[in-house]
Amino acid sequence: MHIAALAAVVLTLTSCKPPERSSDPNAPVGGSLTSMDYEPTDTFVRPVYVNGLGGDSAGTGGSTVLSAISLPQRWYPGLTVTVKWRRCRAFYADKPETEEEACRWVEKDVPVHPYTYVGITWLHIFADDQVLVIPAMLGPRHPDYPGARAPYKNFYERRGIGRDE
Repeated sequence: MHIAALAAVVLTLTSCKPPERSSDPNAPVGGSLTSMDYEPTDTFVRPVYVNGLGGDSAGTGGSTVLSAISLPQRWYPGLTVTVKWRRCRAFYADKPETEEEACRWVEKDVPVHPYTYVGITWLHIFADDQVLVIPAMLGPRHPDYPGARAPYKNFYERRGIGRDE
């Protein structure tokens, strides 16, 4: 009985072993992608694409996963990704605008921050259309994270709507 329990534990532990890194430095490594919007006004970013994949919105605290991303196993100088997003002014009944009037598309080739291991890739979109792409094992709330801290954006404060009325 004890041998069967020990065998079950050994099988469980060996099946949970992380995959070995490939000897090919260009072998793709998959991971999740989370985008964050740092524009302080009541604009929003939706959708966001990286290398043609994605399609969700940029959040304000990094709590939502946008999609998956594939990067080479090892970072190299000159590594870039293509980021495309649409920034829109909020739609309000007192200032009617069409979607074409309120929104604009931006597309850029963005250098990827150096990395050793990839857990989550963080995409930071700033007000001036600057973008950081940081693959990391740490997040923006960690003191050793190499990029910007998590943004704060409260849509209710700006216009006196919702909970602040």
